[in-house]
Amino acid sequence: MTRSNRLCNAFALNTNSNSVIRGFEIITCREMNDYHGGTIIEELKTAEDFLDTDEFGLDDPFYRVFAVYQKDYYRTRRAIGDYYDIKEATSFIEELTGEPCYIYSY
Repeated sequence: MTRSNRLCNAFALNTNSNSVIRGFEIITCREMNDYHGGTIIEELKTAEDFLDTDEFGLDDPFYRVFAVYQKDYYRTRRAIGDYYDIKEATSFIEELTGEPCYIYSY
């Protein structure tokens, strides 16, 4: 079986020093059934999590982009985009920061 999306978790700093956003985080996520008949989005941070949930995922894994706020801000982070292609997620961060975003392995 060939996986279309692989595990990728990354962080890029925000280059705008006047912003309340410290950086941007890419987290691999998977939609799964919950015990009440609905679905949940599970964040996969380790290879073990990724492989353990492989058979339970409803669709291919996707990449969620989060804005990570400064330490003293009233919230810690906010989801700002979901992508099935890691190149689209990195392109989105590049558009927000105006700087290149490199992911060396995933």
